[in-house]
Amino acid sequence: MVDEFIDYLLSERGLSVNTAEAYQRDIQQFLDITKGDFSLQGLIGYIHHLYGLGLAPSSMRRKLSAVRQYLLFLRRKGKVKEDPFEELERPRDWERLPKFLTLEEVEKLLNAPDTSTPIGVRDKAILELMYASGLRVSEVCNLKVEDIDFNQGLLFVKQSKGKKDRIVPVNSVALNWINRYLRVREHHSPFLFLSARGKSLTRQRIWQMIKEYALKAGIDPKKVHPHVIRHSFATHILLRGADLRSVQELLGHASIKTTQVYTEVAQPELERAYRRVQRR
Repeated sequence: MVDEFIDYLLSERGLSVNTAEAYQRDIQQFLDITKGDFSLQGLIGYIHHLYGLGLAPSSMRRKLSAVRQYLLFLRRKGKVKEDPFEELERPRDWERLPKFLTLEEVEKLLNAPDTSTPIGVRDKAILELMYASGLRVSEVCNLKVEDIDFNQGLLFVKQSKGKKDRIVPVNSVALNWINRYLRVREHHSPFLFLSARGKSLTRQRIWQMIKEYALKAGIDPKKVHPHVIRHSFATHILLRGADLRSVQELLGHASIKTTQVYTEVAQPELERAYRRVQRR
């Protein structure tokens, strides 16, 4: 049917050979990823896969357009009954949808620091904490030692004036690395994460550090920055069954509408496709 569709594009639609071949590549990619699943679930799984590749919004639109044209062709031929695109709530602005790392990419990034050095231990603690809590980079910079309750496994995130403080749970892995860092850091300061000179880290330094470790881990540095780790945290816990209100509280969003953007890429039915495509 793909060959028949390409013949249709060439003979009846009058498309160029290059354009028809581009359609063929995009359609074949869809078929390879979904195993020919033309349902809404299959389509959402394919969209999730495209997000994981870090494609530009324009490239995603082109690929989805090719798939829809093919499905419309199949409907006219009586090969499929439904058009899943009619059920899909497509976002108004693809550029605003959050990009995130796969579980495999996160694992590579977290393991990139050389933990035989104090700086490596510090960076490992920062990465583990950011992925475990979804903190903003500014919140990491302003974090103080007293803000961590090691016994309860909680983090008190203090906001600037006009914003609501929040309490965030932190897993034992991140807490263990923070503890290890506190034992090896050379300077005393109320701030948790310090530079080699004993000053609190800047947003720019953490940004640069994450880019360096992404490169070391074999991940395109262009797709990795502090907010991507935050997006990855939110997306992954939604995929594992967290409810939207809980994610809103963890991220510190004032409105649930801000958090709802994650449902475009982490709906419950994505879990099966996610585990199949991104097995650890």
